[in-house]
Amino acid sequence: MMNKVSETLGWLGGVNLLPLALAAVAFVLIGAPSSWVTLTVAGLSMGMMVFLMASGLSLVFGLMDVLNFGHSAFISFGAFVAATVLAALSTWLDGGWVLASAALALALLAAIAFGLAAGLFFETVIIRPVYRDHLRQILITMGALIVSEQIILAVWGGTPVSVPRPAFLEGAWIVGDVSMEIYRLFAVGLGAAVFVGLMVLLNRTRIGLLIRAGVENREMVEALGFKINRLFIGVFMLGSALAALGGAMWAGYETLITPALGAR
Repeated sequence: MMNKVSETLGWLGGVNLLPLALAAVAFVLIGAPSSWVTLTVAGLSMGMMVFLMASGLSLVFGLMDVLNFGHSAFISFGAFVAATVLAALSTWLDGGWVLASAALALALLAAIAFGLAAGLFFETVIIRPVYRDHLRQILITMGALIVSEQIILAVWGGTPVSVPRPAFLEGAWIVGDVSMEIYRLFAVGLGAAVFVGLMVLLNRTRIGLLIRAGVENREMVEALGFKINRLFIGVFMLGSALAALGGAMWAGYETLITPALGAR
């Protein structure tokens, strides 16, 4: 009997049913449908932004077995880089949705580009000498985190930095009694798009197959003539870029950031 129940739950989605079950319980406890929808969208938006930041850490640890305690530095840098670009293009933010969209896209792309470059440097200089040594990974990445936080303080200072938002992401959509912040909906959409992209990359592409094979049996993949080191560098860069993107989105959510953003 228990086996049949387990098989049924597995067919329906297994542990993925837990959020739906919690949402159903919350609906009963909250009572008011409008409040439930508003709070659900708010929770999903924060969850998607945390997913963007944490997915990079999950990729690096799950696929490369690297304990990167300096991951939060990429989050902070992504937030400050995006804030700097938005401040430089502040006149675009109120110049119509086309210019505002361009400013937002440039800010997010700048954060991603910085994350890619920083990830390449971090993996090559800091992580590569300590592969397969978790203790040294913890020590050296903690040191890198401290250095990174001091760099942020030196460049941007310790005063909280204001992050402007595009005009079209301000305010909320009102549908009946339901109020949903536009920025939160944007965060949900972006997070869902990244999630689908990662699923396709890792499960439906040749690169994803090679990465997963390299995790299971690195020597065999190398014997077949594939450069597994290059693939792992790409994974680390992707993880760093996702962290920077998550930091940029969180900066727009909070609208006031400090160097401690990533560490928090």
